[in-house]
Amino acid sequence: MNLGDPELLELNALCNALVDGVITDADKARLEEMLRASEDARRFYVRALALSSSLMQYAGEMQAEAPDLPAGKSRIVHSAAWIWSLGSLAAAASIVLAFWLGWTKERVPMISESIEIADTSPESDESVARLSGAKDCRWSGLAIQPGEELHRGQQIKLESGFAEITFDCGAQVTLEGPAALDLDSAWEAVLQRGTLKAIVPAEAVGFRVSNPSVNVVDLGTEFSMVADENGATEVFVLKGAVETTARDAAGHEERPVVLREKQARRFAHAGGSEVRDREAKLEKFMRKVAFERMARPANYVHWTFDETSGDLAAASIPGLEAKLQTSADSTLAAAHAGGHLQGALQLDGRLFARAAFPGIRQRAARTVAFWINVPTDASLPEADAMLAWPLGNAGRSVRIGWNRNPTQGVLGALRTDAGRNGLVGGTELRDGHWHHLAIVLSPKVKADRAEKSEGPLQLRQYVDGRLETASFKHTGKRAKGVETQVASAEDALWIGRAVDDASGARFRGTLDELFVADAALTPQEIRHLMRENKPATPEMLAAQ
Repeated sequence: MNLGDPELLELNALCNALVDGVITDADKARLEEMLRASEDARRFYVRALALSSSLMQYAGEMQAEAPDLPAGKSRIVHSAAWIWSLGSLAAAASIVLAFWLGWTKERVPMISESIEIADTSPESDESVARLSGAKDCRWSGLAIQPGEELHRGQQIKLESGFAEITFDCGAQVTLEGPAALDLDSAWEAVLQRGTLKAIVPAEAVGFRVSNPSVNVVDLGTEFSMVADENGATEVFVLKGAVETTARDAAGHEERPVVLREKQARRFAHAGGSEVRDREAKLEKFMRKVAFERMARPANYVHWTFDETSGDLAAASIPGLEAKLQTSADSTLAAAHAGGHLQGALQLDGRLFARAAFPGIRQRAARTVAFWINVPTDASLPEADAMLAWPLGNAGRSVRIGWNRNPTQGVLGALRTDAGRNGLVGGTELRDGHWHHLAIVLSPKVKADRAEKSEGPLQLRQYVDGRLETASFKHTGKRAKGVETQVASAEDALWIGRAVDDASGARFRGTLDELFVADAALTPQEIRHLMRENKPATPEMLAAQ
């Protein structure tokens, strides 16, 4: 009996139940069946038993005040008698599972991440959008400059002029003053008063704008809203469709109504009605505004992996070629395969590549984007890093792969761990299809830190151009006296393996068209890379 993913997870769960003392008779019978049928299961069980015994001895040594057992009351405990009854040792089986999968201590979620403290409080320093354009803006309060990041919970107050806000999900909102807009998340805003126009690409369907009288959910469209100070709101659909849900004075929602192209509706607490001068207002909203934008030049490195032979993958910048390497029992013959565009790098679980990359360890804004194909039969031990590189000078690293811990988000979803921060998405990648992945890392500046290099990183993940909703997230707070590190590493980008490769684990799948940019790319830039396979120029972005 070979241990596949389901059997391995089931065995781990049975061992956990055994350790916790909550195993049922049926579970005992199932565990005995697995141990009889599989040599791998027996080795897993023995390791877990040995580790449990070691931890039990250690726990006993830590109890300096523990009383001695009365004479004659001592007993002999036999392993065959299902002895794991100490609940505090419940992590033992999970630790064994981690080592079984070939993880090193630095990459064992049940060890290192149990030390992490999940920060679930609202993050006022979390960027959810940026001011991408401005025209004749007069602000209430501090002025906002084009290119400036905007944060969760921030209220934008515009006295006059036009402001273009690009949300991290990709929706673009033009605000016309006087107006006030609250930023609730990368997917939602509240229009308190004023006029806005929203352009929502297909990848951002579901973007929401609400206020006390109506909730508007985009269905792939362009729409406008005008909210007055009395709470009444007019909604206009310029293209596509939106779903509107009216609210009464008590906040009760009515049945959703879909408005389609060229339709409009006025919403108020007293009820809905037709919009006066609908055609004239629609024509006004169709006019384009010429915005002032801040040019953000970004430098890119690009590996196409189009080679058909050899052990080098050329880079767009000389000196950054990726050197292909493999174990002694494997060859490079199968490394060159068909890709999403021409050739691709096929990683078989033993092959990996290394590209010298001076400065990659710096805690600076960075985006990596590439195409990936993960086979449907990829197993948990084959879920090592797709990409990895060192981070800072404290022995930490960035690791991008798919999630193999079912207790921390969707199994098989995109996962990024960057130092003490981690993020798991919601899209299963093990489907045998090509997916475009983009991971954006942005340093966050805290008020009590003078330099970005000392602060945490904000992570954003995009799958096929769409911002991923997090199914698991942890931020960097360490327990006192604990600091898990990997060995100091060179400035290099690793493809198909982690920076710390003590376990010898590898990623299995096919990777194509890898870009690394020294900037936090916008959703529009990410979509352009996905569709055109080349960086967007400012003129291209302005024309979108």
